[in-house]
Amino acid sequence: MNAHALAVARLDATLAEVPVIAILRGIRPEEAIDIVEALYAAGIRVAEVPLNSPQPFDTIRALVAHFGKRMVLGGGTVLTVEQVAELAACGASLCVSPNTDPDVIRAAIAHGMAPAPGFLSPTEAFAAVAAGARHLKMFPAAGRAGDLAALRSVLPRDVQLVGVGGVNALNGAELAAAGASSFGIGGDLYKPGMTAEEVGARASAMLPYFAPGWLARKAALVCNPQATIGESPLWDRASQRLLWTDPPGRRLLHPEGAIAVEEPLYGIAALPDGGIVGATANRLCGVDAVTGAIERGPAIDLAPGLRLNDMAVDARGGIWVGAMHGGLLAGTGALYYAGHPKAQPRKVAANLGVPNGMAFSPDGGTLYLVDTLARTLLAYRVDAEAGALSEPVIVSDFMNIPGKPDGMTVAPDGSLWVAMWGGGCVVQLAPDGALQQQLRIPAPHVSSLCFAPGGKLYVTTSRMRLGPRQLADAPGSGGLFLIEGAAMP
Repeated sequence: MNAHALAVARLDATLAEVPVIAILRGIRPEEAIDIVEALYAAGIRVAEVPLNSPQPFDTIRALVAHFGKRMVLGGGTVLTVEQVAELAACGASLCVSPNTDPDVIRAAIAHGMAPAPGFLSPTEAFAAVAAGARHLKMFPAAGRAGDLAALRSVLPRDVQLVGVGGVNALNGAELAAAGASSFGIGGDLYKPGMTAEEVGARASAMLPYFAPGWLARKAALVCNPQATIGESPLWDRASQRLLWTDPPGRRLLHPEGAIAVEEPLYGIAALPDGGIVGATANRLCGVDAVTGAIERGPAIDLAPGLRLNDMAVDARGGIWVGAMHGGLLAGTGALYYAGHPKAQPRKVAANLGVPNGMAFSPDGGTLYLVDTLARTLLAYRVDAEAGALSEPVIVSDFMNIPGKPDGMTVAPDGSLWVAMWGGGCVVQLAPDGALQQQLRIPAPHVSSLCFAPGGKLYVTTSRMRLGPRQLADAPGSGGLFLIEGAAMP
């Protein structure tokens, strides 16, 4: 095996374990060893020093001498054959370029390095392959998962695609699903002026989101009852299976089939004793999860045009249910509370748009509520004993997230998971609203979601207002999906 083949094999093996290339643009020779040691301690094993950094060849030479075979080291922004020769003289094994230049690729191969040229078009990608490159850098990659997937389907299987440019913990999984096998990360790991401690902390926080197992997660279709609207999934302790509802179809769904119910159930929730409570158009009800029988509670005196919607149950068994206007009129939505299914509900919040997903924080002190029409996630402090709420605060306005927020659940770690109707995804938010991750679901209308034992995340979807072409493109619409290990351990 010649030097080039050895460099390629070593790069492949290293990136298979940790698929991250640290891009250290602007790093100085005197700080380089400490910073790369911090990256190494965090788990990163591949780094490049762009040649538009201060004294780049001195830096690369010092890093190669210090780390030896512990790191795969190279240069980036390599534009000329002369730079390739100088990079090789430093002992580098990786040659990264922002463009596709066959002469630079061939020179890197001749000097025993692994070339990683940049490309934007299929023409450039195939020109790079023809010149001998096996690692192609899509630059910029953020927001181009569709392009990446299309190209992956026609490139030779032994060609590795590297996503670079705007790549971070939020979009890595989407790019991986599209075909990226590794990622170049720059400013989110290192910027000039950062200390080694800061760089190491950033790397340690980011790497779990680029672990091969984490990137490999996908939403798997469990079953497809073709729900018009798949709502309110919950884990039923009694039957040890998932239940959810399809209000237009008057069905209570489970993975093995469906149970007919007498009238639409717009929401269901589990009571502390294991029973199931539901919401019809204007009243709470007990629900028999085996037969579908409904035991109706008192009617709620709702304003004209309103009906009940989603719901949640607190640790004391108190029931909180939203009401929305059928015409989606702003400011008409409300929230009601009842101490048990047969109690008369009373209004505890008003002036909402469409109150949708609801869930309590792990300590029970906060009720989170999605207002789909206002496109906000609200948080209320709860007095569960009195059945009362504080004034709400906005946790998130879902800026730059596709679709509209719909159903919601809270993970055991307190993070908030929201289904994005029309966005084809679910998102994880920190309790303060910070976006932690976004997971693609192969259906446009993602309705709701819930966790089940073992960290399984079940996601319900809908077929409402999807035409034949959209259904052909997303045949799982209306089905139940499962993501194993969705939450970070």
